[in-house]
Amino acid sequence: MQKSEDVELRPSPHSAYQPFGELRNCYPFVKWAGGKTQLLVELDKVIPSEFDQYFEPFLGGGAMFFHLISNRNRIFTAYLADLNRDLITSYKIVKHNVKELIQLLKKYEAEYKEDPIEYYYTLRDTIRPKNDIEKAARFIALNKTCYNGLYRVNRAGIFNVPIGRYKNPPICDSNNLENVSQALRYSKAIIQARDYRQMILEKAEKGDFVFLDPPYNPTSSTSNFTNYTDYGFGDNDQEQLANIFRKLDDRKCRVLLTNSDTPFIRELYSDFATNIKEVSVLRAINCKASKRTGHKELLVRNYDNDTCF
Repeated sequence: MQKSEDVELRPSPHSAYQPFGELRNCYPFVKWAGGKTQLLVELDKVIPSEFDQYFEPFLGGGAMFFHLISNRNRIFTAYLADLNRDLITSYKIVKHNVKELIQLLKKYEAEYKEDPIEYYYTLRDTIRPKNDIEKAARFIALNKTCYNGLYRVNRAGIFNVPIGRYKNPPICDSNNLENVSQALRYSKAIIQARDYRQMILEKAEKGDFVFLDPPYNPTSSTSNFTNYTDYGFGDNDQEQLANIFRKLDDRKCRVLLTNSDTPFIRELYSDFATNIKEVSVLRAINCKASKRTGHKELLVRNYDNDTCF
């Protein structure tokens, strides 16, 4: 199990913190394989109507969190985690140092436009960040310009995704970054690079909402995009997750899980069969829209429709 990182990055003395006022809409600031933006219409139908704290321990792009805080017109304490350290560092920098981050991303965007190929591979292979702000800016810039937003590293842990074919990628979306920063601070988000089991088993209590979006059970030999970190997520991990789902149910947490529609997953959650919903979603992992086909997924929850919006 990965060592916990409980210490939050502190805001710099130059960070501009304004009164929150009205919370502005926001959306994921990175593209992420398995992101839930395409599924939000269906997810919205099964979100519990009431909950206390919110947990998203497989954070990725965070589409569900941003949807909740943008559309539910209420504030909640959020626990957000992922094993990808660069991703979590980026979230923390957006939360605490968004002004400095935007300034650096604007510089990257201008330099990229001058010679996209040369700059991309220089940024990917040569530039080494000196601090966490530079690390976050590099991570976001590569995410926006690499092949389809895919995150992949080699055996040495080096990011090795080739450049994507984009005419004018939005490396610096200043307005959304500002709004995301506001949302993360408004919700007092606790952002950590740690194993999902540590976070939810330590913190989740009765009345909390836990959204579980793990690496999916592969539907074929070519559909296994579960290697987001050096740690895989195989059948044993899926079984452990199902056991934790039941532990959270025993605690009377409200739990919602997404996964592939496979016989293995249906069997794992067969005791929640009355609250399993099959949905179809367009997979965006292929760069050609014509090759993106409908994919069956499952929404599994431990609560009834009368507790949903």
